Amino acid sequence: MDPSVQVGLAELRQVYCGPVRLKLGAEVRVAIDAAEATVARMVRDQRVTYGINTGFGQLAQTVVDPDRLRELQTNLVRSHSVGVGTPLDDGVVRLVLMLKVLALARGRSGVRGVLVDTLMQMLDYEVYPLVPSKGSVGASGDLAPLAHLAGALIGEGRVRYQGEVLPASEGLAAAGIKPIE
Repeated sequence: MDPSVQVGLAELRQVYCGPVRLKLGAEVRVAIDAAEATVARMVRDQRVTYGINTGFGQLAQTVVDPDRLRELQTNLVRSHSVGVGTPLDDGVVRLVLMLKVLALARGRSGVRGVLVDTLMQMLDYEVYPLVPSKGSVGASGDLAPLAHLAGALIGEGRVRYQGEVLPASEGLAAAGIKPIE
């Protein structure tokens, strides 16, 4: 499935019902890389940018030392991984992974290309984060579920791989996927 094409109900149903492989075109990769470079310049130039090098919420005016940005982002994922309840089924998680790739493939988010690549590898090798069905944070309602997905990307939390629930670090390793930093 090519993320640059329109996705309709038939394609969504196909993803829900079974494994999917996504392929990024060269123009998509260029857009992702350009947006990544923009964020890298902001960090390098120490340009104060909410959510990139500042705290969140009431700490939005607090600038975070460049040496602690990785820690900031990791702690953000950990602090929002607060879901409870039965995990969403693999079909729903596949849809979330695919829709996240499609959104990031537009090249407007500033994420690193390795993030998109790892999401696609998780789809390719059927490594599905366990995303609890209840609980969220924020007005959008998706922060907690997406934090569980992001946790798996960094090797934290749990995943389902080949029908077995494993710590994310083990599931990723078994599939030959390196957690992102």
